[in-house]
Formats: sequence, C-alpha cells, structure tokens
Amino acid sequence: MKILNLGGSPYEIGFSHEEQAKSEVASSITAYEKLFYNNADITWNQAREMGKKHLHAIEKTNVDLIEEMEGLAKGASVDFEDILVLNARSEIVLTQNKTDGCTSFAIVPPKSEYAFLGQTWDWTSAQSKSLIMTKITQQNGPKIHMVTEAGIIGKIGLNEHGLGVCLNALRSNLKSDELPIHLGLREVLNSTDIEEARNKVVDGKLGSSANFLMAQAKGDVHKAINLELSPNKFGEKVTEDSYLYHTNHFCSKAVIDDIGSDNLSTEENSYSRIDRMGQLIKNSTKDNIAVKEQDIEGWLADHENQPNSICIHKVPGTSDFTDTITVFSVIMNLTNKSMYLKEGQPCQPIDKQRFNF
Repeated sequence: MKILNLGGSPYEIGFSHEEQAKSEVASSITAYEKLFYNNADITWNQAREMGKKHLHAIEKTNVDLIEEMEGLAKGASVDFEDILVLNARSEIVLTQNKTDGCTSFAIVPPKSEYAFLGQTWDWTSAQSKSLIMTKITQQNGPKIHMVTEAGIIGKIGLNEHGLGVCLNALRSNLKSDELPIHLGLREVLNSTDIEEARNKVVDGKLGSSANFLMAQAKGDVHKAINLELSPNKFGEKVTEDSYLYHTNHFCSKAVIDDIGSDNLSTEENSYSRIDRMGQLIKNSTKDNIAVKEQDIEGWLADHENQPNSICIHKVPGTSDFTDTITVFSVIMNLTNKSMYLKEGQPCQPIDKQRFNF
C-alpha cells in the first residue's frame, strides 16, 4: 500500500494526493465506473450528475473539502465532478442494490489495556489496487492518519487528538442531498473532541445511511460512540468503560421504523458477523483480564461461519467487481495514537505496518 505524506493548504493537499497516487486514482475511477454500471445500471455521466446534487451541502459544511477535491482533480487532469463522484460513491451505489461488509469494534479500559478502535474493511477486490495510507498535516485542522481509497478524501483513521473513526455501510433506499458519508468521516477526523465530531454528523446531516463508530482517548478519560445514521434519524450507543461493536444492519428500532422495512436491504452475513464479534469480545473479557492488541488480531482474523465470517475470503467464480472480501484491517491504539494496518485478509496479510504520530 502506498504511503502519502500530504501537507499545506487544502488545495495543495489534494494536488499532492493525486501527484503521489496518480495510477491509484485512475484505478478508483475505472473500478467505480464498472461497479456503478454492473450493480445499479448507472453510467459515469449519470453518476456525475448525482454527485453534483451534494455540492451545496459540502460548501455549507466546509469549503476546505471543495478546495482539496479541486486540487486532486487538477493534479489528475480530470474534471472536478469525477473526484466528487468518488467521494459520493456511497450515496450513488449503496442506495441502490450494492452492499458491503465491515465489522467494527471499540473497547476501552478497564476492559482493555488501552483504548482500541478498529475494523475489517470488506469490499470488492478490484479496489485493493487503489488503497492508500495518507499522513496529513493540515493548516486548518489536526494531523490525520487515514486509510482510504485513492481520490476519496475521508475514510477510516485517527488524528493527533486520539480521536478515531470506523465505518460500516448501512444500506437503505433512503437518501438526501446532504453531506456524503465519506466527507462526514473527514469532518469527524477534522475535530478535536468526540462530542464535536458527533454533532457534525447527527440530525440528518449525511446524504445516506452509515454506521460511524468513533472513540477518543484524552488522558485517563475514554469514550466511544456508535452512531447509526440515516438522512432522517439516528440511533446512538455510548460507553466510557466497556465496548461497542457493529456490522452492516440497523439495530436501532427508531431508525428502522422511520426508514421502513421495505427500504432496507441487508446481507445475512451481517447478522452472523455481529453475533460472532459479540461472542469473541465477551469471551476475551469474561475473566476481567484486560484485552490486548494480540486478542484483537484474533477477532479480526476469525473464520467461524465461513463464508460469512469476520475475515472474508474470495468465493471461487466471482469477479473482482462483484465479490466481497476483507481488503484490509486496522487496529487503532487511541491511547498511544498509533495505527496497526494489515493489507489483505487479517489471517494472511500481504503487508502489515504500524504508524505513529
């Protein structure tokens, strides 16, 4: 996985992103053009028109996001709308028929040795070629370490304030023209405090449904918040001394009732994965022994209930654009402000690296 060191103004960060990952950005555009059409019969030109509907909300939220995407487009010699499409890809395809995986968790002392946050990221194997690790030094915000798809300026990571965020897709047909969820993730990472981050994404501020699991370590104070977000309602769970975990279906009755069962679509494996993650965490904490990083590595590499396991492998006969595999896994130590990243399946990673501020 390519590591990008980015800094300067928002425009300069975007331009440098593309300059260092030109082939990966091109790969993202190619992959999503095929994915949109294969899964939802949406052409790239149609996707561009859909993406433009979110411009007002982005400008209202933070013009730096626009400037960073403009720099990215300029460096790539593509239209701004092409980069906008990548950043609104969830609003375009996850409100249609495509859903992804991902199993996330947060666990804080005294249940764990440190405040940990992490997940598997399960998506089409075609996008494995587009993954990048970005280390961002901003003029107008905190330093960020973030794993993302090239061309997308917000995803999974942590910042210098010990605040991190994970993402689980929650597919429903409900959408709006508000902020795309990947830019919502960036706004979380642009925050200094978990309550500030929470308030940026609740109350219908996002354009489609998603689960944001965020946590922060500030000295001896720890907090984790799980937010099931939809364009209308949100469900919330909070802990300051225990654990939270999630997969890819709504659990909040209020949100489910608002969306309506006819507008929900969830793969069966989401239920088996959430049950298994709960079982693994409870087994690890039952004797009041603080969970360590090595325990978490085992959770993320678990194969119980294959092919519907936490660690997902390619099903023979599926194409790189229609399959779902575990593309990477990440464990963030928010106490020490570090990230442990494994590329590929956690059980047999292609590469593994540790990043510190």
